[in-house]
Amino acid sequence: MEQTEFEQIAKSTRAKAVATALALSMSKDEAEDIAQDVMLKLWTLRNDISSKTDAEKLAVCIARNKAIDVHRKRPQQPLDSHSNIADSKAPAPDICVEIKEDHNWLMKRVAELPPKEYQILKLRQVEHKSNEEIAKLLGMEKNSVATLLSRARMKILKEFQKRAGI
Repeated sequence: MEQTEFEQIAKSTRAKAVATALALSMSKDEAEDIAQDVMLKLWTLRNDISSKTDAEKLAVCIARNKAIDVHRKRPQQPLDSHSNIADSKAPAPDICVEIKEDHNWLMKRVAELPPKEYQILKLRQVEHKSNEEIAKLLGMEKNSVATLLSRARMKILKEFQKRAGI
């Protein structure tokens, strides 16, 4: 791939790298740093890249791996949201066990969603992004985001109804 070809696809490729990093819970600044690293790596590999599609796929892969590396380097934080509650206000042990089981059940069901639905659900529910913002981040139509979000929520609801015997 020549320099001019690379320059033509750089903007869209960089956008995909940023979107991938953001979807993996990176801050905007971290996502920009990762995208910069991705573009440098792609520049060094430009002679081995044959098409725009290959460049974008490689950018997403590199961005994902770099985001994982960033997460691994962070100090681990406990996932138990009840760890900071004062002892006098702590729920009974049996309630804690139920809460933990419910949480684990829900996280397992969410993790079983197809990757795109999981990504959209996380961006919407955890990061509180609007459908419009999600569409821009993932390079999709706003209506597609709404559809996939609805689908993900319905799958979780159906699993919940099965569990509750409804």
